[in-house]
Amino acid sequence: MNKYSESEEEFEKPIDFVGIFFKYLSYWKWFVVSIALCLIVAIVKLKFTLPSYEVDTSILLKDDQKGGGQPELSAFKELGLYTQKNNVDNELEILKTSTLVEQVVRELDLYINYTERGTLQLAKTLGVDRKYPQIGKYDQQILYGSECPILLRLPATLLENITTGYEFEILVHPYGEYEFSGVYQDKEYKVKASISDNQVILPFGKIYISRGQFRPTEDMLIGVSIQSPSSKAAEMLAGLKLELTSKTTSVVAVTFTTSDVQLGKDFLKKYIEIYNRNDVDEQLAMANKTAQFIDERLMILSKQLGDVESQAENYKQVQGITDIQSQGNMFIQQTGSIDQKRLDIESQLAIVTDIDDYMHKKENKYQLLPASTGIQTAGLSELITNYNRLLTERNRLSRIASSSNQAMIDLTNQIESMFNTVQASVRNEKNNLQIILRDLLSKNQETAAHIRAIPRQERQYNEIKRQQGVKEGLFLYMLQKKEEKYMNMSIVEPIAKMIDNANSTGTPVSPRKSIILAIALFIGLIIPIVVIKIKDMLRFQIENKEELEELSIVPILGQIPRVDEKENVIIKENSTDSFTELVRLLRTNLLFVLDSPEKKVINIVSSVSGEGKTFVTINLAVSLALLDKKVLIIGLDIRKPKLAEYLSLSNESGITLFLTEHLSKDQLIRPSGIHPNLSVITAGPVPPNPNELLAKPALDKLMIELREQYDYIIIDTAPIGVVSDSFTLNRFADTSLYVVRADFTHKRNIEEATDLYINKKLKNMYFVLNGVDNDRDYRYGLSRKYEYGYKSEKK
Repeated sequence: MNKYSESEEEFEKPIDFVGIFFKYLSYWKWFVVSIALCLIVAIVKLKFTLPSYEVDTSILLKDDQKGGGQPELSAFKELGLYTQKNNVDNELEILKTSTLVEQVVRELDLYINYTERGTLQLAKTLGVDRKYPQIGKYDQQILYGSECPILLRLPATLLENITTGYEFEILVHPYGEYEFSGVYQDKEYKVKASISDNQVILPFGKIYISRGQFRPTEDMLIGVSIQSPSSKAAEMLAGLKLELTSKTTSVVAVTFTTSDVQLGKDFLKKYIEIYNRNDVDEQLAMANKTAQFIDERLMILSKQLGDVESQAENYKQVQGITDIQSQGNMFIQQTGSIDQKRLDIESQLAIVTDIDDYMHKKENKYQLLPASTGIQTAGLSELITNYNRLLTERNRLSRIASSSNQAMIDLTNQIESMFNTVQASVRNEKNNLQIILRDLLSKNQETAAHIRAIPRQERQYNEIKRQQGVKEGLFLYMLQKKEEKYMNMSIVEPIAKMIDNANSTGTPVSPRKSIILAIALFIGLIIPIVVIKIKDMLRFQIENKEELEELSIVPILGQIPRVDEKENVIIKENSTDSFTELVRLLRTNLLFVLDSPEKKVINIVSSVSGEGKTFVTINLAVSLALLDKKVLIIGLDIRKPKLAEYLSLSNESGITLFLTEHLSKDQLIRPSGIHPNLSVITAGPVPPNPNELLAKPALDKLMIELREQYDYIIIDTAPIGVVSDSFTLNRFADTSLYVVRADFTHKRNIEEATDLYINKKLKNMYFVLNGVDNDRDYRYGLSRKYEYGYKSEKK
């Protein structure tokens, strides 16, 4: 079993699409309900959503790149002052601006929307509409133009101050009276008006009213929605689509999606009209402004020419320059001379500094000073020479006279005085050199500033000359174009031309019934899948074999289905029910694991109590006994024994009495009462020291003897996640069957069991999945359903 379990880990497990299908198919009722609800919502949406239509037309735009420009404005274009270019791409962007659409909205009063309101028949039947008028109302159709019995218009002051908009209803009576009703600032209001009134005062302001072309024959309820022109423009711009018919033409296909066909036609006509009007106005305004500019420029250009010449003259005087190039060469020569002097002074300063440092050291007192070092100051050089001469004379005298000799004392005093004089002279020389060096650096910076200023002066002067040339050329050009400024602007043509009428097929483009129903069907399928997936993710217990295989690498030896009987022994001889068949499959796999006669001891373990460990032990033992094998069950769960209770045996005597030497071996083994080949050793009374009792050598000796007497020994142990008894008994086991119960065992316990398997804390460990619900096990399909389960104490 280990061999092929390990080989399965070497490749990725293929996705079981059939299993996934049957898993979700087992929730078919969820899918039916979800699809039904989604389809109902879709049908309601189709019922109460107003249809939208497409109105389209074609326009021809003038394009300079493809000809069709306006030669009458060429003079201004040559001046670079008239920058408008009839480029299709640019014009398309202009056509898509909200400013243009907002002009259309304002001129056609499209910021006011009218809808005919109806009431659901169900609300009328139940009488709800009389008690609660707003319940059951819905918009039947959009009203526009001749379809509307009343027309409204807002004053400019009120229109500009609209923020969130206003909504109200108008009840139109056939005899010419109107009832306005709505809610403003959480207060209901009702205002009446007649056809003779030209205005009505509502809580939010005054509104002008006029009678529409339509004459209702019965009361008609109209819903009115007023919004700001900018927000309405944005809404309408979203439904506007402009595309070039091809890359080689300047024909634009314009499509507008609207809730009313006539509204769409009027919108497109006004849209192109305002676009052309704005373009013509812009061209005329630009041409007039440019002509005015020419006249003004000609008046001042003559004066500017003289000013530029005077500016060039004044610039030379202020800067003090005659020939910029000659002055530059002079400053460069001065810089070189100053640099040479600076180097000489720096050398002298370095020599004097070294002598000064030398004289300040105590160890150099009465030592000869460096001479012939290059000091250019004659006085300092002579002082150093005289000082060195006195030192030499003292050194010669010291050879023949002691320090107390009067001549020696006089000479020493003279040297001290001379030393102080030399030291003061060195300091004075150092200070003088530093002052000279600072002066040279200052002069050098001043000369460098003059050199750096030369390019700027030259550039500024050239700029003045260039301005003079430009103004001369511009003055001559203006004179040439002066006669063209009064050109005839009456021949300016609009930039766009409608080459097709605004048309519509009259077929709604939305809502699209088939697409909405298909989306509803898709959502109805997706919702249960998502809910089932979330349910699986939020479930902390394992459900089936596939999930157990995903969570752990421990091999699964078999499955035990959930049964309906309340008996503890389900296995019957010659039985062919599903439970018996699955236990037989478990038995077959177990015999494959116990591949030699010496391997016969099976430990049955679990994480916690209630996972069906004892139940699996009994039925597996019965299944092995049916093979004419001598089988022994040992109840070593001595903390909370259940084996005797499940077999309806007394638990007064058992293994605990034997290990405490209160019971002999002959009295220990008892017949099971189920099958002649099956014997039982019950747990006995609960001892105070279970773990120490199970560690006694007497149990080891007993197990050796039992191995000789029985073909298979099955040990029912304590839960491994609670106590350590199972690890103590692991010394006897040839294999360990770890019982996991579906819909009970926590996933965390599976992780802990996997850790035991990886660290080999249990011998030859395998999972046995207990309590599998075949009704939910999609691997069996919907045709295989079993009703089994057992009491909670068995689980």
